[in-house]
Amino acid sequence: MIYFFLLFLTSFLFSAGFVVCRSAFFRLARHTMAMLNVILDTQADDNTKQKLLVRQLGRLLLSLILFLFFIACIVGCAALPLLVYTHFDLPVFENLDWTSLTSYVCLVGGGLIPFIIFHLIPNKGDYSEWSMLLHHMILDNYNISHYLFLIEKKIFSSKTVKTNSDFVIVSGLARSGTSALTTLLHQSGSFHSLNYANMPFILSPNGWRIFYNPKDKTLKERSHGDKVLFGYNTVEALEEYFFKVFLNDSFIHEKTLCEHSLDEATYNNYLAYQRLLQEKTTTTYLAKNNNFILRYRSLRTWNKEFKVIFIFRHPVEHAYSLFKQHERFSALQSEDPFTLEYMNWLGHHEFGRNLKHFQFLHTAIPKELDPASMDYWLHTWINYYTMILNLEDDPNRILLQYEDFLHEPKKTICALSDFLKLPISLEHLEPFKNDNSYTGDINPVLLKACIDLYLKLMVRKISI
Repeated sequence: MIYFFLLFLTSFLFSAGFVVCRSAFFRLARHTMAMLNVILDTQADDNTKQKLLVRQLGRLLLSLILFLFFIACIVGCAALPLLVYTHFDLPVFENLDWTSLTSYVCLVGGGLIPFIIFHLIPNKGDYSEWSMLLHHMILDNYNISHYLFLIEKKIFSSKTVKTNSDFVIVSGLARSGTSALTTLLHQSGSFHSLNYANMPFILSPNGWRIFYNPKDKTLKERSHGDKVLFGYNTVEALEEYFFKVFLNDSFIHEKTLCEHSLDEATYNNYLAYQRLLQEKTTTTYLAKNNNFILRYRSLRTWNKEFKVIFIFRHPVEHAYSLFKQHERFSALQSEDPFTLEYMNWLGHHEFGRNLKHFQFLHTAIPKELDPASMDYWLHTWINYYTMILNLEDDPNRILLQYEDFLHEPKKTICALSDFLKLPISLEHLEPFKNDNSYTGDINPVLLKACIDLYLKLMVRKISI
């Protein structure tokens, strides 16, 4: 009986060791992928690439040594009870009962318990450790994502043969209702788009769908605390990762996101990417992208046909919503660093600890302003919507007022259907409620500038 208890203990210690030391495996996996990412880099010159390879090789070897050390410790600790039982006599150890039914029960039972206990421990966030590891391995490594995209484009070449360049973008300053509108449009069945199920293989959706195609339709409230629900099949602003990969974050700086141009190759790959996401030949690509203004002018030089819906909202309420989200996500990202990494991967710098503002030629956001003040967010609003007003006249671009969408969703969808020249049939649309309002002090000079700009936007908005 003592032997079988020790056999159970050995199996338990072996599994528990792997659970406790799993971070060593995670580190090795991440450094292995980082090494592969450098190998796949086709942009760096030979000298730079050699330096990167040497640096990553050092990290990989150190991770491997630590991993092997932990393996040796785990095996040694797990075998210790039986070694003591046999008085460290190896021939006796080798001749122990390993094949009886009781031995199997002890080995399997002891080995499973640590994993069961670990599985029962609730996750602190929305993602398990294994899920976070997979996100790191793919989203952290642009060259791997790019390579997977090229493979997918080749394998699913029949999807990318078409030349249709029509697509729809919903954009605006964050907190203007872009998520709600995009979700409603997508529910009509006239569009295809990215959703949470595409994570983390955002640039290889078809290949990933073969292995992962969740049917769970359960919805839960997103981290914004705004009662907006999401699930695996909910559309989300994920396409920005495409531009981050193909432009290698060249438009992202320490404090700003800068307007930039796309070359023809990147534009053509963007169209190919849209078509890779298409499951029905009759649907149109739809995306929510609040950073779209950064490359809008450049894309117009390549394509006059795509349609953009820019949403604007009353400046005070809009600034207050941004202000609250900044406080909320700054606290959330301090408690859960993965949330910060997640938003950085997807190019979401609208608020939180890695806040960045849009940089245009006219930008005049005082450097001394604190994001913990309403003045900062009012300046942010003026900066963004001044750029919108400065854009050249374009029949394929419209301005939509958030308050119209809020109070008259049916009329809004009908007007958008006419603009897009697409059937958008939605039932049971009821007015939305938003009871948040700001009652604090406001800089009168900034308020006047905001209201003046707001009135100009209202003159140009689509009629509902």
